[in-house]
Amino acid sequence: MISSIQMNINKLDFLLHHGFTLDPENLNYVKTMPVGRQIVFLNFIQNANADYLECLIGIRIREVEEIVNLFLPSLGDFSERSTTAVISLNELNRSLPRRFFIHDNDDIKLALAEYEKVIKTVGLEWFEKFSQPSNMEMLFNQNPDQEFTTQNFTYRSSRAMILSKLYNPESYEVNKNHYLNKLDEMMLTPFILASFLNLLDYLETTIR
Repeated sequence: MISSIQMNINKLDFLLHHGFTLDPENLNYVKTMPVGRQIVFLNFIQNANADYLECLIGIRIREVEEIVNLFLPSLGDFSERSTTAVISLNELNRSLPRRFFIHDNDDIKLALAEYEKVIKTVGLEWFEKFSQPSNMEMLFNQNPDQEFTTQNFTYRSSRAMILSKLYNPESYEVNKNHYLNKLDEMMLTPFILASFLNLLDYLETTIR
């Protein structure tokens, strides 16, 4: 089935006209930009009872990821691939299912056609907006209690603090107190809490 998806992935080749390049091995489209990169992820999920295809879009702010991976554990080359924010396309258009059931080649074509519509209508706009680091900072900190389905709170709070320090330093102390209180409520392991405190110390002594 993976080979069928690879054969049909050119259904999203309209992205090439927007500066993306195709990585067929990982089923990703990637666009490099001055502050990092934009990514369209196609994830094929195989289960015993059914196969699924889902599409997510994400933005990597390079400086944020370089800092966060100094303090939180990562495996292999994850630090080179980690993404600051990732959302499922159905978060931009609730009429779209989060995942498409895949039985045959026609299902793949249908899913990719639907993904193309959503990316064209709202996905490219999302990329343009949140590729601005100041807007990314707002995404994380305007509602600090908002959960992100694609990352746990440890990563979310760490990225939020880095973004605040870099792009909205006036709100840094307010944001810091909120996340510290939230992490305290969650009764995290001493290692995770120490990593967060070390991150804060780094931000406050290194970034002026």
